[in-house]
Amino acid sequence: MFAGDRRVWRAAVLVGVPLLALMAVYCLKPRFYYTGTNSVEDTAPIVELRAGEQFCVPALHIPAGTAAVRLRVFSPSTQRPALHLTLRLAGRAAIDSALPPLAVAAERPTNADFTIPSTSSRRPSLGALLCLSSAGLVHLGGTALTAPGLDAPTLGGTPTAARAAIWYLPPAGRRSGYLQRAGSIFERAALFRPGIVGAWTYPVLLFAVLPALALLALRCLALALAGRGRRLAGWLFAIAALNACCWALITPVFQGPDEVDHFAYTQSLVERGAKPTNDPQAPVLRWSSSENLALESTSFLTDHQIGDTRAPWLTAQVREYERRERHDRPSQGDGGGYTTSAAHGPVYYLALAPAYAATSGASIFSQLTLMRITSALIGALVVLFTFLLARELAPSRPWLGVLAALLVAYEPMYGFVSGIVNNDVGVNATAAALELLLIRLLRRGITIPWGALTGVVLLLLPSAKGTGLSLYPIAALAFAIGLWRHHRRADLAGWAALALSAVLVAELVAHVVNPAFGPPTGGGVGGVNATASAIGSNANAVSEALHHFPDYLAYLWQVFLPRLPFMTAHFSPGGYPGFVIFIERGWAAFGWYDVLFPGWVYTVILAVSLLVLLLMPWAARREWHWISAHWAETLVVVLTPAAVIVGFTAAYYSATARPAIAEFGRYAFPAIGPIALLVVGALHAAGRRRLPLISAGLLVAMIGLSYASQLLTLTAFYG
Repeated sequence: MFAGDRRVWRAAVLVGVPLLALMAVYCLKPRFYYTGTNSVEDTAPIVELRAGEQFCVPALHIPAGTAAVRLRVFSPSTQRPALHLTLRLAGRAAIDSALPPLAVAAERPTNADFTIPSTSSRRPSLGALLCLSSAGLVHLGGTALTAPGLDAPTLGGTPTAARAAIWYLPPAGRRSGYLQRAGSIFERAALFRPGIVGAWTYPVLLFAVLPALALLALRCLALALAGRGRRLAGWLFAIAALNACCWALITPVFQGPDEVDHFAYTQSLVERGAKPTNDPQAPVLRWSSSENLALESTSFLTDHQIGDTRAPWLTAQVREYERRERHDRPSQGDGGGYTTSAAHGPVYYLALAPAYAATSGASIFSQLTLMRITSALIGALVVLFTFLLARELAPSRPWLGVLAALLVAYEPMYGFVSGIVNNDVGVNATAAALELLLIRLLRRGITIPWGALTGVVLLLLPSAKGTGLSLYPIAALAFAIGLWRHHRRADLAGWAALALSAVLVAELVAHVVNPAFGPPTGGGVGGVNATASAIGSNANAVSEALHHFPDYLAYLWQVFLPRLPFMTAHFSPGGYPGFVIFIERGWAAFGWYDVLFPGWVYTVILAVSLLVLLLMPWAARREWHWISAHWAETLVVVLTPAAVIVGFTAAYYSATARPAIAEFGRYAFPAIGPIALLVVGALHAAGRRRLPLISAGLLVAMIGLSYASQLLTLTAFYG
């Protein structure tokens, strides 16, 4: 197991032991916890409760060990009026609890914690009814809805189109560490999963699968450094795929960005034979009845869950979903309305269609899980292509490719995104394939098979997602250099194959794929124009950026650096857009970007990132002989991340200041392979003799951050 270069294993001890100690402290530290919540977000004041009125919430599930019930209350005055709560539990007498008036900040949320006799530690009480009254005017926090819905709360006996946020607390002062509650966490995480997944799954993942993958990753690097690695590409693909599959089982259902809409796209393709509509006014359900039932049963009320909201924790909620599914028999084919995914081409979703179809007789949660696993396999292709790309650039030093590939595999946000249903996974894999083909073309020239493959990938890229068009300038540059280098008569057939295959794919998309699965995603005719318009709702913004180029440059400046006095303000004051986009959201912002590490973790990531940037010129000076001999390949690798970043920031350009930052770090992942290569290149600043030890230390730190991210996600939702 510990074969290969010993420097790797020394680094594993030096860096890994402190990281493991830090994670152990995180898991053992006693902390405040909830016994549960009703899984409703506190997004805003939703109910106006006046003196003499009663607000009641039926069908609550009170978890075992609950000794207090918390509601969020807003008072219009500086004195919150007296509150009275009545709780009726199945098989028990009504429980009354009161809170006296309290001095508060006006219009600021306050916690109203009503103590109750501690519920049984053996099983939850079902069918509880909570009623709240107030001696004066207050507002209650929760989530507003468009219609009352099933088991709607009532105000004065009238159903309300809202849900109140409720939390359940243990006895006052009780604290507990995550390790103490590991059994409960694992049981909660197994809810709303395929039948094969149980509480046993999560200790196996955390204490067997993930540690084994980490050891295997380090062994691959150690053997490659010792010149003994065999079948490295296959091992790297397997490590990345299994790590992403672990993410697929750890992340709660539909708790990935826009996952609800990407699932709906695939379901629409399989059930209706058409993609979702592009018309926001179309009278078609956004989600099918079956997906709507699954979302309602998991309390997915507003496209995302934030703050101290928790996913459903009780088996009774799963049983209630199963009962309703058997009774209502919701349709899987009545969706296909306008969604955020409607603007994209069907390439990625067609790849997931077999996984969906293979589980057609199972629950929607089994379908989603198998689709996630398929997505994980697609995401692992980027790791494989990164390894092959590095081998093209440095064939005599294969361990550099192993390092670059593993840095991609263990980038926490990349692993998380690869383990959900999101078409970013498709564009990442297609972009990585194109980058590999471009470097291969520059180094080896062009042949008919490789030229044809390049043309196919080139045209599939924007069909996977319109943002893939940002790589077209890089492709044009590579083709120009390649044509200059390889323009003999024997090369003409390869160039012709490239052009012909691109035209054929464009026509195939325009005249076969689009008519088969729905209208083109935008104006224009032909495959090229149809895919070019796939940038979607941000297409006009790209045009705006081009038409206001000096102001766009000011916008791009403000993403990374403080605004200069003569520049128009494009972001709200006080924030650092680049830090939010590339450090927080690019490294570790899980769920719907609301599961975050403490701030100091991002400070460390920022410091390391800046250090890598500073080391790049020094490394270039040390390796100038290699760079000068491979200037074209180096130019393509360096410009690829720049092109991707310019592309997606142009898509989100706004001439006026926006109240919120719209860009996300995952939009840079089409260039994650070249970025990893640049990091590996920067490490050469330490010299080739010290490079292996430093590289191994960085890899161990990345593996530790990935593992900590999986622990964080699991405990944030279920702890």
